[in-house]
Amino acid sequence: MSDARIGRVYATALFAAAEAAASIDRTGADLRAFVQALADSRPLADVVFDPQIEPEVKARVLTQLTRDADHLAAGVLAVLLEKGRIALAGEVADEYERLVASAARVVDIEVTTAVPVAAEVERQIVERVRHATGGEPRLTKRVDPDILGGLVLRVDDVLVDGSLRARLEQLDDRLRTADVRGGDK
Repeated sequence: MSDARIGRVYATALFAAAEAAASIDRTGADLRAFVQALADSRPLADVVFDPQIEPEVKARVLTQLTRDADHLAAGVLAVLLEKGRIALAGEVADEYERLVASAARVVDIEVTTAVPVAAEVERQIVERVRHATGGEPRLTKRVDPDILGGLVLRVDDVLVDGSLRARLEQLDDRLRTADVRGGDK
């Protein structure tokens, strides 16, 4: 089984338990906090990932670090450590967050424009996506001068490229493949 699938299994079980315990937000926040601490603290990562450090020592360190954390987040981290899969904590946290967003019917929107988008245009995009999907849009904005004009819109996994650059590329393709004949017919 791939690491992604294993991470998904842990995240799914954690989400179900957190939902039943009405602790979805706290569980996710504490899990993400540990993953961030692991990324930010070289000494912590050294202890957790060093194969020469006894598993009992690692477990004591983890227990101490998570003593005030949500019991479900602490529990899944303990199981990951015990099973030798603590390196998957980031994947579990990412998948958990996707499950939370899906349950909340959050629709991720990424808008890429050549210049910053006006607040009114932003509002219209959010409203149209909300109306089309029935979900709650979460907007991310990017500025990329290479698209020249227009916008590139990604709604979850659907990409709509309305950029001037894409239109110019399409025109270029048409001109290259057009049957061009000179002279009289």
